[in-house]
Amino acid sequence: MRTRTLAGLGAALTAAALVSLIVAITRDEAVPPIRSAAPAPRPPGESRLYCEFYNFSGRTPRVGFYFAGPREGGGTYGQLFQREADGTQTLFEQRPAWNYERGGEAPTLRSPDGAIQINLYGDGGANGRQPDAGGWFEAGLRSVQYLNLDGQCRRTET
Repeated sequence: MRTRTLAGLGAALTAAALVSLIVAITRDEAVPPIRSAAPAPRPPGESRLYCEFYNFSGRTPRVGFYFAGPREGGGTYGQLFQREADGTQTLFEQRPAWNYERGGEAPTLRSPDGAIQINLYGDGGANGRQPDAGGWFEAGLRSVQYLNLDGQCRRTET
């Protein structure tokens, strides 16, 4: 009888540890679904911007970009990493500077070589709309390599 009690207690403790591990692994963090890079420490006053763009069916991520940049206004965003649908990821030690412009109908981010443009439709611009803090907003990717893809971005502040 005592052996059964100890075995039951051991099974209950193992189950509790497994549930704790699953919760720790699956908890929602500041980085969206296709994540694997550990976020770098953030200097005060710096925001993070993650943009994810989907294949034409809109179901699976095709490419994701993660940036660090200024809290407000124009300027540049440094690219931290880029993740492809096949799981390959490029981490940038020297952050490529993407130009952030708020002048048009929608703010845009342009890659250093001008080959990629990200339109941040829900990120303010001329119409003054602002997404909820940490909330997803509509975005579009324009490039020859990826073609025109719809997606979403999320900004987090330090």
